[in-house]
Amino acid sequence: MNRRETVTEHESFSLIHFHNGTEMPEHPSPEIKHYQNIRDWRVIMEKSADLSPMVYALEEAIGEAVAKEEVPATLRIWQGPRAIVVSKKDIRTQQAQQAASWMKEVDWPVYVRQSGGTAVPHGPGTLNLSLFLPRPKKLTWNIDTVYKMLGLPLMHMLKDTFSLDSYFGEVPGSFCDGRYNVVVQGKKIVGTSQVWKGGPAGLQSRQPGYILAHATLLTHIDRQQAMSSLNAFYELAEGTRPIYVDTVATLASFVTVAPQELDQAVLKGLTNSIRKLTGEGAMPVTGPSEEERKRAADFLGNCFPESYQPQVKERT
Repeated sequence: MNRRETVTEHESFSLIHFHNGTEMPEHPSPEIKHYQNIRDWRVIMEKSADLSPMVYALEEAIGEAVAKEEVPATLRIWQGPRAIVVSKKDIRTQQAQQAASWMKEVDWPVYVRQSGGTAVPHGPGTLNLSLFLPRPKKLTWNIDTVYKMLGLPLMHMLKDTFSLDSYFGEVPGSFCDGRYNVVVQGKKIVGTSQVWKGGPAGLQSRQPGYILAHATLLTHIDRQQAMSSLNAFYELAEGTRPIYVDTVATLASFVTVAPQELDQAVLKGLTNSIRKLTGEGAMPVTGPSEEERKRAADFLGNCFPESYQPQVKERT
């Protein structure tokens, strides 16, 4: 599909420490108000042992459903397969294509996401949160607002479940660095990115659009191995090793909880924080619709590096 899109990677900075407890503040921030002003929300959580690239194709299928207003604004809690996930710009050279092929041989396949930024590790020991909003006819929110809306559920969860204060900020030398990393004690534990696609949402629009923002939380992944894999990809693709392992941390490094218990606590805490932000205390948590699953097959090719082979100009 030919869509107009704007890809952003943490374009504004806001040093906002999050110290709230379990109750909403008496005078909520604009981002909390945006949550509460959206009448209907849907929360998707996927628990599947069969992790495949289809989880990335679902991002576009869900976004399209939100754009057409077939479903309400959506928050998706999910996990990807063990992989290096890159933006389109990172895979458009022949050298990068070869790097992706080599990384697949060492069990770190490369998949392509639709938003901006640089490479991010996925797989066991990570958890993703995606925020889907219909692209507004009037400028209801901007790039900064969307990033803050994305980060708030994670920040609530960190404080309420693990008593960890967090803030938005840059961490030079970290993976997919940007102004809207979620940072704990100076270490990045969440990377974020977003994309705006199409035009105003709704069936009457020629190209109904949506906003997708997603975050990856490092829960208990092997930090050294994950950062080394990202550096290996970039060294093969462009001759650099831009990531310093000491700039990032996992949630497990701040708490004394077994991995399985940590995963369960994060899921419970995240769903609770979403319910409080949206004001929907009894909101059901569902999976993607059957129609979204069917549509995802149409987008599957967009997940693979070979779909972005560099064009070779013919000599004249």
